Amino acid sequence: MTARARLVGLAAASIVLLAGCSAPPAAPGLAPVAAVASPPPDPRPASSDALLGSVLDPALPGCSAAVAVHGQLVWAGAVGVADLATGAALTTETRFDIASLTKQFTATAVLILQREGGLALTDTIGSYVSGLPAWGKTVTLDALMHHTSRIPDYWAKLGDWGYGFETPATQADALRAIKAVPTLHAGTGYEYSNSNYILLAQVIERVTGEPYAQYVTETLFEPLGLQMQIDPVLQAPDVAVSYDDSNRPTRNAWAFYGAFGTFTTPTQLALWGDQYRESTLVGNDFVVGAVDSGDVGEVTEGRVYAAGININADGSLRHDGRMGGFISTIKISPDRETTVVVMCNSHLSDRSALVNGLWKIWVKNDPTGD
Repeated sequence: MTARARLVGLAAASIVLLAGCSAPPAAPGLAPVAAVASPPPDPRPASSDALLGSVLDPALPGCSAAVAVHGQLVWAGAVGVADLATGAALTTETRFDIASLTKQFTATAVLILQREGGLALTDTIGSYVSGLPAWGKTVTLDALMHHTSRIPDYWAKLGDWGYGFETPATQADALRAIKAVPTLHAGTGYEYSNSNYILLAQVIERVTGEPYAQYVTETLFEPLGLQMQIDPVLQAPDVAVSYDDSNRPTRNAWAFYGAFGTFTTPTQLALWGDQYRESTLVGNDFVVGAVDSGDVGEVTEGRVYAAGININADGSLRHDGRMGGFISTIKISPDRETTVVVMCNSHLSDRSALVNGLWKIWVKNDPTGD
C-alpha cells in the first residue's frame, strides 16, 4: 500500500471515530399511546325520566320519585301538578305526607329505647298508657310493633262518633277511640291496625319525657341531616295538595302521630333507606320477631312484617302508605344497596307502574324497564 493510500485510510478511520464520539445518542422511540374509550353514558336516568312521562299526565296531579344507592342520590324526577288551583307543578322539592311510612321511624325509635334499657318489648302497653281496657294488661309492645295485638283500628270508632276525614281531631281523640274498644278482634297473628303505632308513640313520650315529634327528629332526622317534618296537618307552599278519585282536594284534619304524620320528599326518604344497609340507628334487631304478613297465592306470599316495614320473600324491604289522596312507597333491594321511593298526590296515580318500572331499571339493571 502506498503512503498516500495509508493516509487516506487513516483519515477515514478518524472521521468514523470522531463521528462516533461526538454524535448525540439517538432519541428513544415513543411507545404508541393506547386509545382509552369513554364509558357509554348511563341510560338509566333517561329511562327513568321516560317512564315518568309515559305513566303520568303533566296536567293532572302526579308523582315524584327518587333512587339512591349507598345513600347517594342517583336519580330524581317529578311529573304532574302539585296544586290544581294555582297550576303549580310538582318538583323533586315538593313535600308529601308519607302516611304509614312513618311507622318505620316509630319502630326504630322504640328499638333504640330498648337498646338503651328504657323499655322491653315484652312490657305490656298498660304499663305505659293508663285507662286502657283489660287487654292493656296482656298486649305487649312487641305485639303492637308487629301488628299481632288484634286491637281494632281507631278509625272505625271515630266514624261511629261522626268524625269525618276533615273533622279536626287530636291524638287524644285517637286514644279515646282506642280506649273505647272493650275487646280485641278474635283470632291470633298478624292484623294490620294503626292503633298499634298510635300507642307506641305514647310509649316513646312516656319513656323519654319528650314530645314524639321532638324525640324522633332529634334522634333520627337531625343526626342524618334529613329534611323531614312531623306535623300531621301541615300545610305549606311546598307541600302538594292531595286529591281524591274525582280530583277534588282533600285535606287531612286528624292530627294523629306515630302511625302517620311525616312530611318529606322522595329524595330525603331515599337517603334514609340506606340506614337498613349500614347504620347505628337501624340495627339488625329490626328483623327480630317478624311475623307472617303475606297472603297465599298473592304477590305478598312469603312476606313478613318486621319493625315498621315488610320483608318480602326475596329479601327486599317495602312499606306503602296512604293518607287521603297521598300515596307513597319505599322499596329497598335485597342487598340493601338501592332504595326506590315514589310519592303521589292522587290516589288515581299509577304508583305501582312507577315502583315496578324503576325497580327493573335500577335494581334488575334493565334500562328498558320491560
